[in-house]
Amino acid sequence: MGFDDALNNAIEEFGGLRPFVAASKSGTDFADGKFKVGFFNRTFLVSHPDGEIEEVGEEAPYPKWLRVLLMHYLTQADGTAVADQWIAYRQLPGALFFEQRFMNMAINPLTKAFGDDIEGFKRGGLAFGGDPITRTGDAAFRFRALPKIPMACILYLGDEEVQPAVNVLFDAAAFAYLPTEDLSLLGAYLNGMQRYKTQE
Repeated sequence: MGFDDALNNAIEEFGGLRPFVAASKSGTDFADGKFKVGFFNRTFLVSHPDGEIEEVGEEAPYPKWLRVLLMHYLTQADGTAVADQWIAYRQLPGALFFEQRFMNMAINPLTKAFGDDIEGFKRGGLAFGGDPITRTGDAAFRFRALPKIPMACILYLGDEEVQPAVNVLFDAAAFAYLPTEDLSLLGAYLNGMQRYKTQE
């Protein structure tokens, strides 16, 4: 499906929402005909029923797929509680079809950028609004990608026998809020922004 078809389908489904029900299920606010949605360290307004988006307080560029993704989030949200359990992308429903793309868009570039640069990893994570967390790995951050979709990014430093690695994890309930294909885009965005913030 091309982007235009995906956009038109998303608008059609989004237009049929009951806004206040959707806001309650998605952890967002709805007022004056617009949803207010946190997206990582940014905030967007999504107009109902046309799905037009605008950023609150900023005019920075954003990927064109974000409009579709935010409509998908608001449409698919079913109110499932955050599981507080991390899973790898490959554990998401249907991930087999998108896992290699996820590796290429998120895991591999993050590993290349930060595999031997823990200070850069920490700097980028903090600058991108991440909260340091303690778990396996040498450094890790938790990000609030969307109100009900936390993500984690973990760096494992290498040694003489083991190659360095970065992993991006999702809350186990993430599939209740976005299709697995869309979740791969969150990983790609995290990768791009964490590397960009390191250079600021």
